[in-house]
Amino acid sequence: MTSNITESGNVMFDVDREFLIVTLFDEINRIFADILKYVNLGNKLLAYQITNHKFSIIDHGDVSMVDLQKRTCTCRIFYLNKIPCPHVVAALRAQYGTQFRNQIYEYSSPYYLMKNT
Repeated sequence: MTSNITESGNVMFDVDREFLIVTLFDEINRIFADILKYVNLGNKLLAYQITNHKFSIIDHGDVSMVDLQKRTCTCRIFYLNKIPCPHVVAALRAQYGTQFRNQIYEYSSPYYLMKNT
């Protein structure tokens, strides 16, 4: 009887493991889709450098403040998602010019990065 209960539990956990992996891949795809969307939106915003690491970003009449050194944006998307929001992308573009796309990874949470093995 113990082996039947154990086998039933193992089958249940196998299904959960498969579901977890699928959910993880779905989440990764969503995050990369968000990054691409944010880059496209960030290319349409105006960035004004206030200090070395602080920027004022104008978005259709709204103003957001970005501090690249503290990794903050007043929209709080950057804080919540741990990936650069469109305002941060605009600030990175103003700060780094054509190399800004490389910096997006530097300003993303390490949890979103793949390790080379």
